[in-house]
Amino acid sequence: EIHELFHHGEYDRIMCSTEGPMGLAAIYLKNAYSVPAYFYMHTDWLTFAKKVLLLDRGNLNRSRRLLRTFYKAFDGLFVLNTDQQKWLISKEMGFSEKDVHLTAHWADNYFQPRKNSKKALMGITNDDPILLYAGRISKEKGVLELPEIIEQVQIEFDNVNVVIVGTGPAEKELKKALPDAIFMGWIKQDHLPEIFSAADLLILPSKFDTFCCTAIEAMSCGLPVVAYNVKGPKDIIENGKNGFLCNSRNEISDKIVAYLENPDKKKHFKSEALKRAKFYKPEFIMSQLLQDIDLKA
Repeated sequence: EIHELFHHGEYDRIMCSTEGPMGLAAIYLKNAYSVPAYFYMHTDWLTFAKKVLLLDRGNLNRSRRLLRTFYKAFDGLFVLNTDQQKWLISKEMGFSEKDVHLTAHWADNYFQPRKNSKKALMGITNDDPILLYAGRISKEKGVLELPEIIEQVQIEFDNVNVVIVGTGPAEKELKKALPDAIFMGWIKQDHLPEIFSAADLLILPSKFDTFCCTAIEAMSCGLPVVAYNVKGPKDIIENGKNGFLCNSRNEISDKIVAYLENPDKKKHFKSEALKRAKFYKPEFIMSQLLQDIDLKA
């Protein structure tokens, strides 16, 4: 079916973004029609294999060689962070710098600051701070680190409120660990700006994101972000300016407390978050991508 669609559409470029069957279909079409094919990397499979699948060194090396063979079949690669870019052009992967392109995502236009009431949205007193998590509620997203982080913050701020947006397999476990948190479930995308605008700080405890769309969406609404200093977030967040990049749970807790203690810092961070979000605009990102695949002079 893919072959038929490609043939009748008379396409002359291929952009693939999954390493499975669709990846093999892309390689087949590239060779069948002698057209350039590009791969758009979303997942850091080696980190996932090491941290989640717990593969040993030998199997990690086999996985790396398999990925290298697969990616070599394409004419160019697109990555979402500088760590992946450096890894691909390193000696262990061996790609040419000219064939590895840095790209990004952006937030839809409706992600803008909104005037609203914490009381109306969540039943929270407008003067009480809100720490927000938004995303899939699963272990690989680091959500089970939230209870310990929040516990440390509440030692200094017993009026802090925790709001969780999203659903996922770890939801029941997280609700048990955070019985006083407000779980809002799944929220429509175009309603998220109201939640982001009402919150004081977004917490992102994931260590596996190759980018971080939620960070861009939040910052577009003037919401600063605290995250781990890992690939993805560290290319977006300017530490100590529009958010925080941390190396441990304790550091996350400490940065949150310091942030909540300083009203002037909160105001400044919100302003800087809006400025940073403006760097991620579709016009620039797509213009560069088209140029990288030789569709624009």
